Amino acid sequence: MIVNPIIQYNLRNHADNSYWSLVKNGAPTNGVDGLGFAGLGSICMDLTTGNLYVNTGSKTSPTWVLILQQQLAGDVSVAPPGLAPRGQYRATYNFAVDGGAIGTITPAAQGTIPKNAIIVGGVINVITALVGSGATIALGTTAGSSATSLKAATAITSYTGLVALVPVWTAASAFKMTAAGLLQLTVATAALTAGKFDIILDYLVGTA
Repeated sequence: MIVNPIIQYNLRNHADNSYWSLVKNGAPTNGVDGLGFAGLGSICMDLTTGNLYVNTGSKTSPTWVLILQQQLAGDVSVAPPGLAPRGQYRATYNFAVDGGAIGTITPAAQGTIPKNAIIVGGVINVITALVGSGATIALGTTAGSSATSLKAATAITSYTGLVALVPVWTAASAFKMTAAGLLQLTVATAALTAGKFDIILDYLVGTA
């Protein structure tokens, strides 16, 4: 419990309990980094990768264990042993923002799907009806898949309500991102003139 917010007091408290926050260009080395002063629970940030480690040993025998691997450049982190993290991703196609010309469209309203994400399922939620006589839309990502890995070219008349994607929570239908990427649409046959929908993906975290 923190009972005094004064900086000097807290530094003294850290010293008395052998707790320190360290930084290093590279991962900390067991039995070397923090030896003699960084006790159980001390942390060390790798400034090269952004990874965070905690000392599970003692100040006489520091043992550094990875507790957070930073998602630098969209790379999915590995989790501490015993955990199986997962994530969700959402992108929004909006004709008013993204247009509807024939060709590839990368929706503006989206983040990055991280590297090594294993896409296992998802759904399209149509918000505003699509318009474009004869138009088709295919869905894929910019890395680790094809332009149709999420949905083959399908007439927009089928884009109503909730629409299923290709991955259906099976290994056979899932795919893995080989690099960080974005969701993209491929419009064909005719241009879109209206429409809006969310693409919501469910993914598991792969370590490589």
